[in-house]
Amino acid sequence: MSGSVELDGACGRLYAAFARYPLPAARCPLPATTDYCDHCVTADEVAATRTRPMRLLTAAELQPFVTRTVSTWGDMAELKHFLPRVLELFAHEEVEDTTTVWPFMNKIGAAWHNWPDDERSAIRAFLGAWWRTTLGEYPRRLDVMEMLEVVGVLDVPVGPYLAHWETRRDEAATRHLAWLVRDFTCHSASADEWYAALDRWIEGPVVRCLLEAVSAASAQKVAAEFRHAREILDQLGGPPGPGRT
Repeated sequence: MSGSVELDGACGRLYAAFARYPLPAARCPLPATTDYCDHCVTADEVAATRTRPMRLLTAAELQPFVTRTVSTWGDMAELKHFLPRVLELFAHEEVEDTTTVWPFMNKIGAAWHNWPDDERSAIRAFLGAWWRTTLGEYPRRLDVMEMLEVVGVLDVPVGPYLAHWETRRDEAATRHLAWLVRDFTCHSASADEWYAALDRWIEGPVVRCLLEAVSAASAQKVAAEFRHAREILDQLGGPPGPGRT
C-alpha cells in the first residue's frame, strides 16, 4: 500500500464532504436498500457493500459497484456515498484492474461540475495529492498517462500538474517522465486540448533538461532509461537541451 500524509488528509476531506449521502437504512433481507439490475448484479454483491463500515470495504468487495454504478446499480447519490472509499482505494493502489479507474472517473466527470462547492473542492484537493503521490513512487500500478487521462476526463487544466512535475528532481518522478516519453510515441490521441498541451510539453525544452539533470546521479540502468528517452526526443525534433547542438 502506498500513501502519504497529504493523501491521507485529502481522503479525509473527501469523507467529510460526502458524508451527507448515507445509504438508506438497511432492511431485511439484504440488499433491499438500492435499485439494481438483477441480471447484471447479484444480491450477494450488493450485500457485500453493506456488511461492514465503508472505510473497511475492500477493492474486491467494491469492484462490482465500481463497474456498474449508476448504469445498472444505484443512482448518483449512491455513487457519492461510496466515492471517498473508491477513490481512496484507487490512490492507494488497492485496485488491481486499473481499467476500472477511467470509467468510474468518467461518471464523476460527466456530473461533478454541478456539485456543491465543498464536494468539488475536495475532489480537486484529492486529485492533486494523488498526482504528487504518483510522481513520488515508481513504478505505479496506475501509470502517469492513465493518471493524466483522469485529469483530462474531469476537465481539469493539465498545466498545473505538468508545472509541478517540472519542480521535481527526484528519481521516481523522472523515471515516470522517461517512461512517458518512451510510451507516448505518437501525437495527440484526441482533439482534447489537454492532449495537445501534453504534446507541446513533452517536446519542449523542460522535459529534456529534467532528464539530463537527474541522469548524472542515477544508477546505470536508470540512467539508460533517461538516455533512451532523450534519444526519442531527439527523433521528435524538439529543441536541444543544455550543451547540445
